[in-house]
Amino acid sequence: MENRLVSFHTLFVKVRFRAAGWAWLPAVLCLWVGQAHAETRFAATNADTLEITSAVDNDLVERWRDALDRYRQDLRQGLQVASRPLSQQSAEMQILAEHLRSAGYYNHDIQPRPEEDYNRLRYRVDPGRRFVVRQIIWDWPEELTTPLNAEDTIQTGEPLVAQNILDLQTRLRREIQSSACYLRVNVRYELSLDRRGNAGDLRFYMEDSPQVNISEVRIEGTEEVRSSYTRRLTGIEDGECFQRPRLDRARLNLYESNLFARVDEQVSEPDENNEVVVTYHVQERFHRTLKLGGGYDTDAGPGVNAEWVHRNFSRRGERLVLDARTSFLTQRVGAALTIPRRRPEWPRLTVSTSLERTLFADQRTYVWQKGFNLEQILTDSWVGNSGVDVRSSWTTTEEGVVDFEQWLALPTNVVRDTRDDVLDPRRGTRLLFGFTPNFSLSGTQPHYGQVRASWRGYWAQTDSLTLAATTEGSTLFGLGDELDLDRLSVTERLYAGGGGSVRGWPFQGVSPTDGGRTRVLQSVEQRVRWSERWGTVGFVDAAWLSRSATLDWDDPALGAGLGLRFFTDFAPLRIDVGSPLPDWGSEWRFYFSIGQAF
Repeated sequence: MENRLVSFHTLFVKVRFRAAGWAWLPAVLCLWVGQAHAETRFAATNADTLEITSAVDNDLVERWRDALDRYRQDLRQGLQVASRPLSQQSAEMQILAEHLRSAGYYNHDIQPRPEEDYNRLRYRVDPGRRFVVRQIIWDWPEELTTPLNAEDTIQTGEPLVAQNILDLQTRLRREIQSSACYLRVNVRYELSLDRRGNAGDLRFYMEDSPQVNISEVRIEGTEEVRSSYTRRLTGIEDGECFQRPRLDRARLNLYESNLFARVDEQVSEPDENNEVVVTYHVQERFHRTLKLGGGYDTDAGPGVNAEWVHRNFSRRGERLVLDARTSFLTQRVGAALTIPRRRPEWPRLTVSTSLERTLFADQRTYVWQKGFNLEQILTDSWVGNSGVDVRSSWTTTEEGVVDFEQWLALPTNVVRDTRDDVLDPRRGTRLLFGFTPNFSLSGTQPHYGQVRASWRGYWAQTDSLTLAATTEGSTLFGLGDELDLDRLSVTERLYAGGGGSVRGWPFQGVSPTDGGRTRVLQSVEQRVRWSERWGTVGFVDAAWLSRSATLDWDDPALGAGLGLRFFTDFAPLRIDVGSPLPDWGSEWRFYFSIGQAF
């Protein structure tokens, strides 16, 4: 009897063990089926996802679909969690409801239409009638007598769109801040809906706040920078009306001086005279910096550059820069002293000099430059530069110094720069228009002018893809007489070919190699960042160069290639390899440097 019990127990254990051994199969199947269903439910929307029962702008429908797509992408990436199809459906209906209300559809109806056991989520949307603005009430303080232009941006009868209301709220706040002296400007609004009339009433008002003046501006934390200079940087005088945009601009001025690593603002409570004290607590940067860099170019060989910067040369924000660079083709030393604006409306002055030894048309040439430049802010987006340069140039041969010439140049240009990053831009543009008359001081060279225009554009297509393009055009012309290019020194002519123009071509290798009169450069890059540190680039460069005022557009010098990028914390390191077209691969040239090509 005991043996039978032992045998039965042994059999039971074996059966239970075998059953447990196969128990994982249903779980895996369920997990696999559930994952397949999830992948279907998380898939991007299509034209059948939303069934709109009445006429709605296509742009709005696309926005609603985009909102669902973003949510589903978060589900795929694990940034959002939807454990069951019904929880995902409920969340998506809430997303649609919020977007419908924000577009003015408050009497909407959303009906789910799931298919294939919730494998595919669809919705029937009845937006209802769109609400409009019926009445606007402006409830401002009595002392606010200045008309507000922002009030004209919304009219009765317009669709009741949430974003328009929020934009108007922001504009009203900024306008009141700039036209009055309120310590705090908190603009609020109330919305009353009439669901039967499909309309809404808006009331804008401002929370109570006193109007105050600034009794004193204090600077705390300065050590090497003079406090008097820092106060001038703010652009705020004692006794001025308190206006938040002026204070924000003052804080930005302190940061833009490049003297401070941190700027904190503190505004005291109003005293009995309705006056406040504005205090800026600053932390100075280390004012001296030594930078070392290098690169490689197939034509120029290895190159090394060094720069020493003192940002507070005489304790009033003067910036002194000493730089040097060397390669097989070019050697240069230079110095520049920048005197910052003593007042926000004044220009910034830079005095500079440099001596450069380089190769022009296979001739070893020296250029010594000295001059000054004034930089003036013209508008919020445009900056103007003008100055005076005196250049001395000469060529050395076995016979000694020849072709010594001196030039007086008056460069002027305007720049608009909206790039989000100088060394690695992903959005924005940079425009430049310049004109420089050049006068021969010795009279042995023709007087001439140069017109130059350039454009750079950047488009972030996705988080990892960026399209970049640039175009630059330059032309030389005579001042008074027709320009005789053969009489013009080789240092003043235009060249193309090499890492700065057409990658893959030899340095100054685009014909005419002895220099031209008119030049156009173009480049397009597709930049791919496939990890936090690494990326690649595909590029095509083109150049047109001519000895006359016209170009042969049918005969460009083309180059194409690939590049590797390593993204450091301060700038990308680039390695490009290019070859001429159409004989791509016939020869290769390598370029290594810091920062993107443009």
